[in-house]
Amino acid sequence: MTNEQPSATQRLFIAIPLTPDVRERVARIANGLAEEVEGVRWVPSQNLHVTLRFIGECGASKIPDLVAWMKKAAAHLPLSLLVGGAGGFPSQASARVIWVGAEEPTGDIVKVYNIVDKGAQKCGFGREGRKYRPHITVGRARRRPVRLPGELIKGLAGDEATLEVRDLVLYRSDLKSTGVEYTEIARVGTPADCE
Repeated sequence: MTNEQPSATQRLFIAIPLTPDVRERVARIANGLAEEVEGVRWVPSQNLHVTLRFIGECGASKIPDLVAWMKKAAAHLPLSLLVGGAGGFPSQASARVIWVGAEEPTGDIVKVYNIVDKGAQKCGFGREGRKYRPHITVGRARRRPVRLPGELIKGLAGDEATLEVRDLVLYRSDLKSTGVEYTEIARVGTPADCE
């Protein structure tokens, strides 16, 4: 855990970090999309992750409780995510968020999310209010929604990599003149990783 605290509150989120090989593959997909789609602010490769739960502004006193809930959620690790394909929210034809998919057929990722979400609520943060859909955000529309070319999206289907999930990370998000920077605040791993 880091001691540097730029202010009384920090903007936090809980996420699954990407392995170097999966990060590289996702960055390649994003670069391919960037060649075809304009009007998008693309996420730098070092910031790519699978978000579990956005926390928002959080005082330092709540961090230990959030980490305790992350430890409960880590009891369902390790698990595997199939990473690949692409799409947009709310739709491919009118995307504000461009994503690379992260699927997990057993439902364990939803169990992990539900525990993290319950913990966030117990710590005083409201419900997210939407069904959890694991994904990696690779870009956000700058001014207005963008249309993702259907043929390009179809061409990305089936090119998947496996992400072995062994850790959950609590990140701080800082807006710098150079862009958004994420700093790891706490990492919780599988019990086997603690041996």
